[in-house]
Amino acid sequence: MASKQIQCEMCGNENAVGYCKSCGYVGETCADIHKTVNVFQTHTVIMHEAVKMHEDGTENPNDILRDITEERCKQHLTEKAIFLCKIHDSTICGRCLHSEHRSCVEEVVDLLHEVVNIDCEKVNTMKSLLMEIKNEILLLKNEAEHSKENCNKNADKCVQECMGLGNKIKQRVDELTSGTRNGITKKHNENLTTHSHITKMCDEKTKWCHDAESKIDSFVDKNMAGHLYLMNRHFEKEVSDVRSHLKEFKHKHTFKEFGFKENDVILECLFQDLEEVCEQQEEVNGSDDGNANDVVASTTKINKTRREFTLLLSQVKQDLDQSEKARNALCDELKQVKQDKDNSEKKRQILEQEILKAKQGIEEFEKTRKGFEQELLKAKQCIEKYEKERAEVKAHGSQIKDRINWTQPTGTVNVTYDFVGIKLVFTFPDGIQTAHHPCPGSSYKGHTFKGYLRTGTKGELLCRMLKAAFRKGLMFNLGKEGKVVLDGISLYEGLVYNYRWLKSYNVYTDTLKAELSAKGITEANIDQTEELYET
Repeated sequence: MASKQIQCEMCGNENAVGYCKSCGYVGETCADIHKTVNVFQTHTVIMHEAVKMHEDGTENPNDILRDITEERCKQHLTEKAIFLCKIHDSTICGRCLHSEHRSCVEEVVDLLHEVVNIDCEKVNTMKSLLMEIKNEILLLKNEAEHSKENCNKNADKCVQECMGLGNKIKQRVDELTSGTRNGITKKHNENLTTHSHITKMCDEKTKWCHDAESKIDSFVDKNMAGHLYLMNRHFEKEVSDVRSHLKEFKHKHTFKEFGFKENDVILECLFQDLEEVCEQQEEVNGSDDGNANDVVASTTKINKTRREFTLLLSQVKQDLDQSEKARNALCDELKQVKQDKDNSEKKRQILEQEILKAKQGIEEFEKTRKGFEQELLKAKQCIEKYEKERAEVKAHGSQIKDRINWTQPTGTVNVTYDFVGIKLVFTFPDGIQTAHHPCPGSSYKGHTFKGYLRTGTKGELLCRMLKAAFRKGLMFNLGKEGKVVLDGISLYEGLVYNYRWLKSYNVYTDTLKAELSAKGITEANIDQTEELYET
């Protein structure tokens, strides 16, 4: 089917053979008028030179591309779209401007005045931006390919290292259990040897009993009273010897009991330590500016093992014991010195002739005493040093123990002041349960808890006590459904200055003090100088 031919927009009687920027499409007659009539001399007519074929084989002038100012309005087909409405981002004609876009007149652009020539600088800028985008796309594609190769290599490497660690652990376990297996086998072999000795001895004594019984029967059957008499003389002694031999053999050859028992506590500690031996790290290449390599997961560096800490504590205890023994010895020596001094004084009064010798003895004694005092001072300093170190180790051990048993998730507390009073907001985001929570590895649901206290000395004291309990992980834990809940400590959400609520608030403050005291949080063991209103 042939395409529809464009008609002349001046006369409407001929097919268009050209295009005038002022009049639109023109036919052959109207094109000649443009050439001859003076009025149209300023018009520019572009003739159709390119020709294309219809489907039926006839020729048809090719449509030319028209600029935006030469397009017809979509609503008024006889008008040209020579205006741009910035508010509606659309091209419109003069009729549209006066009918539907009067309120947009300040944001309407006349394209005939604004769009005259092609801005080469803008064209170059757009092409430059397109080239930059193409380069960024190519760079991203190359980086993705490079990252893919690195991921493949890193995956193979991690798998090999993981398998190597598994083999190393298995080899060490085999070495540790090999000694136990050898010991069990040794005890079992010893018991088998004992069984063999006992069996052999029992067979020998059974044979002796059988032979003796056969002789007795034979003597009786043959009426050999003389042989029977002689045999009876030593028979009881022989039986007694056999019994003694059996008793001695039984005492000498005994079965050794043995068994195998797992230490559940140490085994649980071992499994927990194995969870921290290796972990998967996720590395993210690139950041917002494309120039950083950020490591997401990090491991906690453990400087000492549990066995080293145990040995260190044992050494500190031994040093303290030695210091105590040294102090007692010095006390005994000082006591002896005092006794000697008293004796010297008595001798000096009694023995006037030995005054000179006594003086020399006293001087020597003073030197000795000063030496003892210096040694005592050093010993006292050592004791103070050991006491300080023991307190530090004890405090550090207490912190470690508290951290191990901490089941409160990570969160924040924000203390502010508003028209109600002191406001505490405890916030817990969603997270993953750790090894010390009820379900390690499972996700838990966070929550926000609010509480109010009256301003003043009592309210500020209770606020600091709540913050102390929160820092020590004693306020919250995870419930059975995996949600953050209060752990034995309540919060007050009512009005603290309202007369109707005052009685319940006073009861709450007494209850809160009792709950905090049960958790070990009292007025005596909190920092009452810390900043109150802070996160």
